Amino acid sequence: MAVRPGERVVARSDGKGGLILGVEKIQGREFAASAGCSGYVLDARLLMDVLGSLKMPGSWFQVWCKQVALQNANRADDQLREAARGFVKTNQRDLQARCNLSAASVNEASQFFTHIGWQRTAKRGILQLNPWLTVAGTSGEQEKWQALWNGAKGPACVIPHADYPTEWRQLREAEKKAAESARRKEKVVTLRQRRPVRKASA
Repeated sequence: MAVRPGERVVARSDGKGGLILGVEKIQGREFAASAGCSGYVLDARLLMDVLGSLKMPGSWFQVWCKQVALQNANRADDQLREAARGFVKTNQRDLQARCNLSAASVNEASQFFTHIGWQRTAKRGILQLNPWLTVAGTSGEQEKWQALWNGAKGPACVIPHADYPTEWRQLREAEKKAAESARRKEKVVTLRQRRPVRKASA
């Protein structure tokens, strides 16, 4: 089955236990609006389905949603931008305030999303969210930002299974304990104590 750029393979049930494969054109973007902001997302249903399936702390979900919301596709704001289009200006303290979370919660969430390739640090205080996952801009800008991501050797985007956040936490805890154990086993070099000099008796 030939699949051209801009198309995807879809599978549907035939009602008899089998599957019917087809090719459909990728819609690309969906428009979403709320009381506070509006813009385009790539595949909102897929992204929310993945997030809804992950057994992760609610604080992680908060951090990711705030970072996505910090994207701004409004060209009228270009003169006011603190970061180039396609990038987000934020840091741990900013996210703590926006999400009303502790430093530890924000730090852990940021490390997880970096680990699975959903974001990368472009420079201090500037993040790039994975442009294959979420984009606030045109398709041309998306291609440009994807090239920037690849040029910076950004990690491949991973769609983790439901229990992966728990597994990742357990692995980190095990690594931390192993490092602590290794540190304790380091040989301690003791200095030889000098013997007290005995005074000659009269």
